[in-house]
Amino acid sequence: MEPLLAALRGLALDSETATAERVAPLLYFGSRGAGSPALRRVYYESAARNVLLFDALDELTAALASRGVRPVLLKGADFATSLYPSAALRPMSDLDLWVATEEVTLAESALASLGYRPAVPEMTKGLARAIRHAQLYVSGTRGDVAVDLHWSLVGHDTDRRAPPSLDWFRSRTRHSRLDPTASLLYLAAHMKLQHYDERIPLIWLSDFYLLSQRPEMEWEALFTAARSFRWEAGLAATAAEVSARLGLELPPPLAACARTVPMAIPEHKGGPERAWNELSTLSFRGRAALLKAYLFPSPSYVRFRYRPRPVWAWPLFYPVRWARLLSSAASLAVKPRRSRPLLGETP
Repeated sequence: MEPLLAALRGLALDSETATAERVAPLLYFGSRGAGSPALRRVYYESAARNVLLFDALDELTAALASRGVRPVLLKGADFATSLYPSAALRPMSDLDLWVATEEVTLAESALASLGYRPAVPEMTKGLARAIRHAQLYVSGTRGDVAVDLHWSLVGHDTDRRAPPSLDWFRSRTRHSRLDPTASLLYLAAHMKLQHYDERIPLIWLSDFYLLSQRPEMEWEALFTAARSFRWEAGLAATAAEVSARLGLELPPPLAACARTVPMAIPEHKGGPERAWNELSTLSFRGRAALLKAYLFPSPSYVRFRYRPRPVWAWPLFYPVRWARLLSSAASLAVKPRRSRPLLGETP
């Protein structure tokens, strides 16, 4: 932990940037209580938020267990207690839970019984299960607890970013958590295949660094799985970014891997490029489902997305949507696509 704290202190982040990068609690902890009032406030806000989420996790785990479902904890829900000396040091925005495909309906029933609802209406009924790897649910009138329910890890089985089989990850699950080897590979894919067009927050890079230091790490198994899944470039790019932005020395196998790719941080997020990239990674069946959703979204989605005034005018927003899609398609035709997922290629 101390090398990470020293690296973060060396970045000389102001409190606003540290909060945005989600490492303010770590900086406050590293200052041994002598940090700025702003860092102190964020530290205690993180502690309070995580208590709320872990209380919700206990309630949800019990509801799932009553239906015979045992979820696997992913990312913050795992790392806050397994990688950090205090759960407050790892801010969480939601709970990521992975269940088997055949258990999704039972898990959704458990969520509904506790008052959770989809955070956003689906563009078309069943779209998430048809092409996505997860769906976000929120509870309470303010949506103060969010649960990201996964049935895959990165990409649906119609998506070529997804591993050919999840059996390797299931075999490396211990006590409702991925072991460090599987977790490190998943975290790299999450950053560089799922969030490939976003600037990665420092807290995710910190997670990756701390995982890489675990003595249980099985390097041969890690690289063999990465090659099998065509996730080698994502793993290498993540290691390169950890080295470049945190200035930390990684274990020799990862350091050698990092040297195989140039370092690049995307400067943009979302937009037509992301839509195009998503379509390009899907199978024909997945593309057809997504295109249908783009062109003919459900009325509930249109009302949510455009919030028409007066409310009865929502049908008029279909032509507005089609015009925007046509404009986006035209913009893609006249300018280069600047971002795409890493799929077995060096960036």
